[in-house]
Amino acid sequence: MSEILDVACQCGQVAVHVDVPRASSGTRVVCYCADCQAAARHLGAERILLPGGGTEIFQTTPDLLQIAQGSEQLRIQRLSPKGLMRWYAGCCDTPLFNSLPNSKLAFVGVIIPASSTAAADAALGPCINHCNTAAAKPGQGVPTKDVGLFRAVLSLFTRMIGAAVSGRAKLSVLRDRTGVPVTVLSLQERQAATPKVK
Repeated sequence: MSEILDVACQCGQVAVHVDVPRASSGTRVVCYCADCQAAARHLGAERILLPGGGTEIFQTTPDLLQIAQGSEQLRIQRLSPKGLMRWYAGCCDTPLFNSLPNSKLAFVGVIIPASSTAAADAALGPCINHCNTAAAKPGQGVPTKDVGLFRAVLSLFTRMIGAAVSGRAKLSVLRDRTGVPVTVLSLQERQAATPKVK
């Protein structure tokens, strides 16, 4: 397979490359959870969302991620003190990828903006998982039930274990967060950004 997924912030100052050596290197999912929607809304970046409020994510291991340019613009947003590390470009507030608070765990979820779906089709193949659809905004073509969750979770843990056993987990560019500004949303900020589910 051996493909490259290229993702950039809206203004072009930050560019990220993800090596995809084989189909099993990652899983393409769409998450409709209120947290993913709130994270985008707080940054004023709803442009990245799919219809219904979905965030398309390529879940893989951080050793395949390369910050090609603009690392000085990286920022981290957290919706709560123990929440997911949501990396974004401070230059234009574009969400880029997510990682776990424990940087020793080999996980990164690279955000594919709605405008890049066609390119992702060519590089990654089809999306196999739609999750947290209960929080999706109703609309034409928006899924009404979760699909492929078990397969996505199994793939995620298989990759994480494989990266730990092989030593690839130590190759993550995200392990050293020194100097990356972190913002934790207040409860009021989080509530204001969270969509109301009908």
